[in-house]
Amino acid sequence: MDIVSSGERYRASTVAAFEAAVLVRCTGVCGGGGRARALGGSRARSPYEFNRGVAAERLAELLRTAGHDASVHRYTAGTRHRYEIFRVLADDEAAAFLDRAWAQGYGELCGAPAEPRSTRQLRHSRQLAEAAWRGVLMVSGPARSGSPGLRVPDLDIATVLMRAGRMMRLPVRMSTRPGGQLLLVMPASVAA
Repeated sequence: MDIVSSGERYRASTVAAFEAAVLVRCTGVCGGGGRARALGGSRARSPYEFNRGVAAERLAELLRTAGHDASVHRYTAGTRHRYEIFRVLADDEAAAFLDRAWAQGYGELCGAPAEPRSTRQLRHSRQLAEAAWRGVLMVSGPARSGSPGLRVPDLDIATVLMRAGRMMRLPVRMSTRPGGQLLLVMPASVAA
């Protein structure tokens, strides 16, 4: 029988919550615009919209696991060029939950620790790093042929992905482009 400590359950739930927060931040609707920062960093509220069903389903699953009501609704938009939108509707407390999860994960990944980290803390940080990349790749989907990199909507998520890339030994470079940040994962031979 496998006994899981309450500390391990807590770390697993913080990783899942951080992944959900990354999914929401990567949609672009809650990017780091001036208005959001002027309001104390408040973010967009439910509904959260995605153009990929897998990302919407994952967000709803993570929110339900954390004890929040969440459901996915699909609809088709556009006139001449039709496309599908996947909307995640969540309860009112989900937005505050995601804000806290983002702040905590961001602090653990990007903050300077006051003391040396234990092996357990380093493992937890690596799990947060993996969750950040999993979330952004789920939202962005497979790269288009000829696409030079991965676009993210704001500098905060780009910073998290840069830090997460270093933890995972991924050589990542960032540049600012119209509409957000462009992240390039460099080949190992170029990064050395």
